[in-house]
Amino acid sequence: MFTLRQYLFSLEDPFGLCRTLRDFSLERDASGRVRYTVGNAAVTFPIQMDGQRYALRCYFSPAPRLKQIYGEEYLERELFLYDAPPHGRWVDVVLTSWIEGEEMASAIKRAAEAYDHTMLSALAERFDRLAIKLLEAPWAHGDLKPENIIVDPAGELHLIDRDAMFLPEMADEKSAELGTAAYQHPLRSAEDFDATIDDFSVALISSALHALALDPTLYERFGERDGLLIDPQQIAEDEAFQAILQRFEEEGLALRYRIARTLLRRRPSTLRCQEFFSLLGKPFAGVSDEIPELFFSSNGLWGFRTEEAVTIPPLYDAGWDFSEGLAAVRLGQSWHFIDPTGRVVLHCPPCREVKPFRNGRATIYTDNESYQIDFTGKRFEF
Repeated sequence: MFTLRQYLFSLEDPFGLCRTLRDFSLERDASGRVRYTVGNAAVTFPIQMDGQRYALRCYFSPAPRLKQIYGEEYLERELFLYDAPPHGRWVDVVLTSWIEGEEMASAIKRAAEAYDHTMLSALAERFDRLAIKLLEAPWAHGDLKPENIIVDPAGELHLIDRDAMFLPEMADEKSAELGTAAYQHPLRSAEDFDATIDDFSVALISSALHALALDPTLYERFGERDGLLIDPQQIAEDEAFQAILQRFEEEGLALRYRIARTLLRRRPSTLRCQEFFSLLGKPFAGVSDEIPELFFSSNGLWGFRTEEAVTIPPLYDAGWDFSEGLAAVRLGQSWHFIDPTGRVVLHCPPCREVKPFRNGRATIYTDNESYQIDFTGKRFEF
């Protein structure tokens, strides 16, 4: 309904065209052109006012719920837009403080192209901290993606573009926006509108970031896609997703593997995503050298516990009890040996089955042969 040209025309000389904003100026580049960022629903102008920098967000059509979402930052009937002078109309805008930094999408691209494992790891860890807060909150962003996250000079992450937010007072309403398809469950509809709508985006971004931290070359192979490596529209057959799962499986990264696999769910929301993220950064109860006594299952997965508490949460597809201080566990099709804290201490060669350690050696079975390994992985025929 409204165009970029209309906004540029009014903002070039806004005297008399604003109801409350006074003495602000548009920012320009070295060539004198007005700076702005255009999205599907709005254009955002960085402006200077009262010695401070702000983001002036102007919409191409009236958007619902903005007053609920932005509160005092929502300026109703603030700017007059000409249709054909002298005719026009007053439109609503949103004015927020400007967040210095760069889009997370740009930071990821820069780090991946430089093979900067350290920076990618830092981005992944900081995103996980943000994700945990999001998953625990009674609200949701609604359009979570790297382009809507700013990395400030200290490395902290900030959400922007809150137009698609869910707030508790919106319960039982329908979503006016479905978020960017490259970061959403393919079956998400307007009916899916509650505090869980960020779950899929959280799991996708986190999985892709941690995979890039392990292997930045994934960006060379899949970085030209609309989203971040993974294509949710065909995820079961997606080559990037399979490569990410395989890497987590081979590294024995059980929690990362489980978070990634929540993307395969048939419905947009799931309790498992929040459950797995709640385990991040928290040492398991078995952080001591106490050997878990019981190997138990829950929801089809296996973990370890003592009589008093769970020490290693159910994350594994199969395994054996602890023997000689280590336990054999299977993640996907890969076997590993873990210590009582859940740390992987020995990766097994590709095989069909593993038997626990006895007298310092464990037995490995493949389709064609069987042999033994010691605690270093050295092979012995028998």
